[in-house]
Amino acid sequence: MGTDNICVLSTSTTEIPSTTTKMVSTTPKVSKLTVSAGSNVELQLPKDETVLTCFVLEKENKGEKFQYEWSLVNSPEGAEKGTMVGKNTDKLTISKLIAGLYTFKIEVTGENRAGEAYVNVTVSPPARKNSPPVAVIKPTKQIVKLPNSAILDGSDSSDDDKIVKYLWEEMSGPLQDHKIQDDKNMLTLKGLVPGNYIFKLTVTDSDGATNSTVANVTVIKETDYPPKADAGSDMVIHLPQDSVILYGNSSTDDKGIKSYEWIKSPDGKQTADMTGTTSPFLHLSKLQEGDYAFTLKVTDTADQVSQATVHLFVKPDVNTAPVAVTARKLTRILPLKELVLDGRNSTDDKKIVSYSWLQTGGSPTLKIQDSNLSVAKAVGDITPGEYTFKLTVSDQEKLQSTQKLTIVVKELPNKKPVSRAGGDRIVTLPVTLVEIDGSQSSDDKKIVRYNWERDAKSLAAGDVLNGSEHKAVLQLVNLVAGKYIFKLTVFDAEGLSSSDTAHLLVKEDSHKNDLMELTLDTNLKEFTEEDKENLRSQLASMLPDSTEGDANIQIQNLHMSPQSLLHVSFYVTTVKKETQVYRPGLETAKLLKEQLESSNNHILNYKVLSIDTIVCQINCSGHGYCDNKSKMCVCDAFWMQNFFIFHVLNGESNCDWSVLYFIIVLFLVVVSLAAIVWGTICWIKKRRCKCYKWRTKKRHRYSLLQEVDDAKDEIKLLPKGKTQNSSVMMSESDLSSEEETLFINHKKTNGFIQKNGVSKHIKTKLRA
Repeated sequence: MGTDNICVLSTSTTEIPSTTTKMVSTTPKVSKLTVSAGSNVELQLPKDETVLTCFVLEKENKGEKFQYEWSLVNSPEGAEKGTMVGKNTDKLTISKLIAGLYTFKIEVTGENRAGEAYVNVTVSPPARKNSPPVAVIKPTKQIVKLPNSAILDGSDSSDDDKIVKYLWEEMSGPLQDHKIQDDKNMLTLKGLVPGNYIFKLTVTDSDGATNSTVANVTVIKETDYPPKADAGSDMVIHLPQDSVILYGNSSTDDKGIKSYEWIKSPDGKQTADMTGTTSPFLHLSKLQEGDYAFTLKVTDTADQVSQATVHLFVKPDVNTAPVAVTARKLTRILPLKELVLDGRNSTDDKKIVSYSWLQTGGSPTLKIQDSNLSVAKAVGDITPGEYTFKLTVSDQEKLQSTQKLTIVVKELPNKKPVSRAGGDRIVTLPVTLVEIDGSQSSDDKKIVRYNWERDAKSLAAGDVLNGSEHKAVLQLVNLVAGKYIFKLTVFDAEGLSSSDTAHLLVKEDSHKNDLMELTLDTNLKEFTEEDKENLRSQLASMLPDSTEGDANIQIQNLHMSPQSLLHVSFYVTTVKKETQVYRPGLETAKLLKEQLESSNNHILNYKVLSIDTIVCQINCSGHGYCDNKSKMCVCDAFWMQNFFIFHVLNGESNCDWSVLYFIIVLFLVVVSLAAIVWGTICWIKKRRCKCYKWRTKKRHRYSLLQEVDDAKDEIKLLPKGKTQNSSVMMSESDLSSEEETLFINHKKTNGFIQKNGVSKHIKTKLRA
């Protein structure tokens, strides 16, 4: 197998289709090069290096130069340290290989020509150098006492590969009718006769190499001694006890006892029931008064027999008085709920049938519970002092025994209680009820009073429920986000006290902006659980389907407003498998509003008065804040609402208009309107004046002033050479060029003056 590999490949060129198309591709055709990386290579460590050679069947064109690129496609695990030399040539040298399969790829490119090939390199582990096996026998020396058997263990024999064959042979031993031989890794020796044996073990490995070792076995026959029977000691019992067990398990033998047998002596006339006569234990019952003799017979493995006799004396009934036993004197420390009176250690030769406890001293007198039992309890107002009790026990024949029990009750100095307010707690809104547990407070006697107080630095929000400020557990409702501090003070019966502080941190609901409130025109007293479930279903059906999951309505709270309207607080979540995502409250409320408008603002036959997020989320144009109760913007100073958008276009509350700009615009509008009105009036007056003057010039050149004061003034028109009517003014046509008009006032000119024979009119003020 060579290290350099040259592979010859045939040439194949991609044919150009003969079909002519209208579209001519500008991409040049790439011809396929026939490339070979040679035959697969096989190496065996420690040789870890070889050379891979690539050969291209096609020749290089004029001016063309083939480009070579070797790459590793596959390698055994842990082959990070191998090296490659000549990755961009036609010969690749690889070294530092490990056992396993490598796959290499060669890519050859030219001008519009390319080809590739693969080659595998298989690296085998180094050839193993065989070591002969090692035969081992355990134990190498052994003494066997008949009739026991023996085992020789050859399983600890070893080889660098594996052992394929075991052979046991008896090399020497006493004369017997068979030879011991086996092919297992362990040899069991049975049916041996006394004498010395030598056994040989030969092991063969997978390469045929062998190794042997021997073991010595000595077989001896010991003297078998007879057994020794032991039926136990003689016994005496008194009626009415009529049963007993005789023990023969103390019998012994050097080889082992094969069987037991109990036999009743025929000399006695008494009878008894016997069980277990072939076991080490003989059970006797229904015994009668008199003397019994029982013989135990034991047999060993060599059928040797031994016997032993035991005597049992059954005597008539003899009763003794019971013995009352108490602790005599005890000391107990207050506070105590009860005193335990224990007489369980009282005894009798037969049986105690009754107990009686009686208080004989001490004040006050206590009540004894279960006074007829071995353990009684003395209960009552236990005070410091010495209490004495008497225990009386009786047996079946009314024999009695008594003993006194003294209990000294002491009181330790009072210690002040220990207040434990429950430590710090963190809760997250929305939370309906919060409990601060101070029940772990303790006292050496008893805590008689609890008192919870709110610290001055604590938030004032939150209501105490059920008067729990004077209980061990403080219950709070209607909490808002913030920090609360409560001090718990506990008192014992003697007025001693202790205090501890608990901190409660209420965090804002991370989804408070998604909490919505629906106001229905109905009463909470008429809203049933069925209505609640139907409301959830109907609200969920009004929301559009989502690809992320189904809509789920989580109703958080139901409450009634002072106007007896039902307010429903709820979240909308999207549930998909085990995940739950809160839907944005503002968008969801808008969708529900649109759906409600299409259904005339009715749901469950109730009119919907409003639906919105509980937290007002109107941005108020960045010039104010939104009031959560009214859901209206409260604008900053010098800003006001755009009434046109809010009232006309039915838009959301805002703070779009600046008060200053509004006043300026309003002033300009008023001024503009005033200017327009004034201009209109002036135009109308001017037009009327022009019309009046035009008419006057056409009819008369002069006007005759009427009499202002009928009583005093008189105007006369005196033409030259003729007399005219005083009430008529002559027109220009009535005057000749040579005529002059004279105005004569007999008393005063009344606004007229004459100049050069022509009268001119001067306006005068007329008195009303």
